[in-house]
Amino acid sequence: MDAILKELKVQGVARSSEAGEALDSAGNFDAETLCAVASVCAGQLREIGNVLDAGRLERWYLVTEQQAYYVSERGSTRVVAAGEAVKNAEATSKALHRAAR
Repeated sequence: MDAILKELKVQGVARSSEAGEALDSAGNFDAETLCAVASVCAGQLREIGNVLDAGRLERWYLVTEQQAYYVSERGSTRVVAAGEAVKNAEATSKALHRAAR
């Protein structure tokens, strides 16, 4: 987790179970809450993907005025990260997905 944290330059990164339990984390952020929220959101996004016949959800992000939240999904493991709000969240999202392998 520390290597991913340094590579992405985010405030925190955590590995989460599909159920939303934080399994491992690095950085200064509330990993337990972010993992739980990502778990709830992933279920809803998965349903939307099914309705649209878009395929399996692999990564997603949310940017607010103050923060950016990133999620990468692989199998039953989810990696989440939180950082400062950015204009190009796509680049960090792709980097997290690559690093989460």
